[in-house]
Amino acid sequence: MSQALRHMALALALISAPVSAAEPAEVVDAFHAALTGGDAKAASALLAPDALIFEAGHVERSTAEYVGGHLAGDIAHAAKTRTAYSARRCLLSPDQAVIATETVSTATDGTDPRIGTETMVLKKLGAGWRIGHIHWSSRKLGPKQTAPKSTPTPARCG
Repeated sequence: MSQALRHMALALALISAPVSAAEPAEVVDAFHAALTGGDAKAASALLAPDALIFEAGHVERSTAEYVGGHLAGDIAHAAKTRTAYSARRCLLSPDQAVIATETVSTATDGTDPRIGTETMVLKKLGAGWRIGHIHWSSRKLGPKQTAPKSTPTPARCG
Protein backbone atom coordinates (compact mmCIF):
# COMPACT_ATOMS: atom_id res chain seq x y z
CA MET A 1 0.00 0.00 0.00
CA SER A 2 1.42 3.40 -0.89
CA GLN A 3 2.27 5.99 1.75
CA ALA A 4 -0.58 8.24 0.60
CA LEU A 5 -3.09 5.37 0.85
CA ARG A 6 -1.84 4.41 4.33
CA HIS A 7 -2.17 8.00 5.49
CA MET A 8 -5.62 8.34 3.93
CA ALA A 9 -6.79 5.14 5.67
CA LEU A 10 -5.50 6.52 8.96
CA ALA A 11 -7.26 9.83 8.37
CA LEU A 12 -10.55 8.08 7.61
CA ALA A 13 -10.21 5.90 10.69
CA LEU A 14 -9.50 8.90 12.90
CA ILE A 15 -12.36 10.95 11.49
CA SER A 16 -14.88 8.15 11.91
CA ALA A 17 -13.61 7.06 15.34
CA PRO A 18 -13.75 9.06 18.55
CA VAL A 19 -10.74 11.38 18.56
CA SER A 20 -9.84 10.21 22.07
CA ALA A 21 -8.69 6.92 20.52
CA ALA A 22 -5.97 8.76 18.58
CA GLU A 23 -2.58 9.66 19.99
CA PRO A 24 -1.28 13.16 19.20
CA ALA A 25 1.22 11.95 16.56
CA GLU A 26 -1.59 10.01 14.87
CA VAL A 27 -3.59 13.23 14.63
CA VAL A 28 -0.58 14.93 13.00
CA ASP A 29 -0.22 12.04 10.55
CA ALA A 30 -3.94 12.11 9.79
CA PHE A 31 -3.71 15.84 9.08
CA HIS A 32 -0.96 15.17 6.53
CA ALA A 33 -2.98 12.31 5.05
CA ALA A 34 -5.93 14.65 4.60
CA LEU A 35 -3.71 17.22 2.85
CA THR A 36 -2.19 14.54 0.60
CA GLY A 37 -5.64 13.13 -0.12
CA GLY A 38 -7.05 16.55 -0.99
CA ASP A 39 -9.58 16.42 1.84
CA ALA A 40 -9.93 19.96 3.21
CA LYS A 41 -12.83 18.97 5.44
CA ALA A 42 -10.85 16.21 7.14
CA ALA A 43 -7.80 18.45 7.56
CA SER A 44 -9.79 21.29 9.10
CA ALA A 45 -11.63 18.87 11.43
CA LEU A 46 -8.29 18.02 13.06
CA LEU A 47 -7.57 21.66 13.93
CA ALA A 48 -8.72 23.51 17.04
CA PRO A 49 -11.04 26.41 16.16
CA ASP A 50 -8.42 28.90 17.38
CA ALA A 51 -5.49 27.18 15.62
CA LEU A 52 -2.51 29.41 14.90
CA ILE A 53 -0.62 28.58 11.70
CA PHE A 54 2.82 30.02 10.88
CA GLU A 55 3.97 29.32 7.34
CA ALA A 56 6.57 31.07 5.19
CA GLY A 57 6.35 34.22 7.28
CA HIS A 58 2.55 34.33 7.13
CA VAL A 59 0.16 33.93 10.07
CA GLU A 60 -3.36 32.58 10.13
CA ARG A 61 -5.04 33.02 13.49
CA SER A 62 -7.90 30.53 13.28
CA THR A 63 -9.00 27.43 11.47
CA ALA A 64 -11.52 29.52 9.55
CA GLU A 65 -8.77 31.88 8.41
CA TYR A 66 -6.58 28.93 7.36
CA VAL A 67 -9.45 27.29 5.47
CA GLY A 68 -10.04 30.55 3.61
CA GLY A 69 -6.31 31.11 3.10
CA HIS A 70 -3.42 28.68 2.73
CA LEU A 71 -5.27 25.37 3.06
CA ALA A 72 -5.97 25.03 -0.68
CA GLY A 73 -2.33 25.82 -1.45
CA ASP A 74 -1.12 23.31 1.13
CA ILE A 75 -3.32 20.63 -0.45
CA ALA A 76 -1.97 21.48 -3.91
CA HIS A 77 1.60 21.37 -2.59
CA ALA A 78 1.05 18.01 -0.87
CA ALA A 79 -0.31 16.54 -4.11
CA LYS A 80 2.90 17.35 -5.99
CA THR A 81 5.42 16.52 -3.26
CA ARG A 82 6.92 13.33 -1.85
CA THR A 83 7.94 13.50 1.78
CA ALA A 84 10.29 11.28 3.74
CA TYR A 85 10.92 11.56 7.46
CA SER A 86 14.34 11.98 9.03
CA ALA A 87 13.46 12.58 12.69
CA ARG A 88 10.57 13.10 15.08
CA ARG A 89 10.49 14.11 18.71
CA CYS A 90 7.36 14.00 20.84
CA LEU A 91 6.86 15.87 24.10
CA LEU A 92 3.70 14.65 25.74
CA SER A 93 1.71 15.73 28.78
CA PRO A 94 -1.88 14.91 29.75
CA ASP A 95 -3.40 18.02 28.09
CA GLN A 96 -0.78 19.19 25.60
CA ALA A 97 1.65 17.63 23.14
CA VAL A 98 4.42 18.95 20.92
CA ILE A 99 5.30 16.90 17.85
CA ALA A 100 8.48 18.14 16.11
CA THR A 101 9.22 16.51 12.77
CA GLU A 102 12.11 16.83 10.34
CA THR A 103 11.52 15.90 6.70
CA VAL A 104 13.14 15.64 3.31
CA SER A 105 10.81 16.41 0.44
CA THR A 106 11.04 16.52 -3.31
CA ALA A 107 8.66 17.33 -6.10
CA THR A 108 7.04 14.18 -7.51
CA ASP A 109 9.47 14.40 -10.46
CA GLY A 110 12.39 14.19 -7.99
CA THR A 111 13.45 17.84 -8.28
CA ASP A 112 13.63 20.66 -5.73
CA PRO A 113 14.91 18.73 -2.71
CA ARG A 114 14.11 20.49 0.59
CA ILE A 115 14.79 19.97 4.25
CA GLY A 116 11.68 20.75 6.26
CA THR A 117 10.91 21.30 9.90
CA GLU A 118 7.47 21.19 11.41
CA THR A 119 6.28 21.84 14.93
CA MET A 120 2.71 21.03 15.88
CA VAL A 121 1.29 21.77 19.29
CA LEU A 122 -1.80 19.76 20.12
CA LYS A 123 -4.22 20.32 22.94
CA LYS A 124 -6.82 18.15 24.53
CA LEU A 125 -10.29 19.45 23.74
CA GLY A 126 -12.92 17.42 25.53
CA ALA A 127 -12.02 13.78 25.04
CA GLY A 128 -9.80 14.23 21.98
CA TRP A 129 -6.72 15.90 20.57
CA ARG A 130 -6.76 18.81 18.13
CA ILE A 131 -3.91 20.74 16.50
CA GLY A 132 -3.65 24.16 18.13
CA HIS A 133 -0.51 25.45 16.42
CA ILE A 134 1.53 24.61 13.31
CA HIS A 135 4.88 26.11 12.40
CA TRP A 136 6.39 25.05 9.08
CA SER A 137 9.69 26.05 7.52
CA SER A 138 11.94 24.61 4.85
CA ARG A 139 15.11 25.29 2.95
CA LYS A 140 16.49 24.07 -0.33
CA LEU A 141 19.07 21.33 -0.15
CA GLY A 142 22.25 22.77 -1.63
CA PRO A 143 23.86 21.12 -4.66
CA LYS A 144 26.75 19.72 -2.60
CA GLN A 145 24.64 18.78 0.43
CA THR A 146 23.42 15.29 1.19
CA ALA A 147 19.93 14.75 2.54
CA PRO A 148 19.75 13.14 5.98
CA LYS A 149 18.89 9.46 6.15
CA SER A 150 15.11 9.17 5.97
CA THR A 151 12.24 6.70 5.93
CA PRO A 152 8.86 6.78 4.15
CA THR A 153 6.94 6.89 7.43
CA PRO A 154 7.43 9.03 10.53
CA ALA A 155 8.88 7.63 13.72
CA ARG A 156 6.42 6.50 16.38
CA CYS A 157 6.09 8.41 19.60
CA GLY A 158 6.79 6.33 22.64
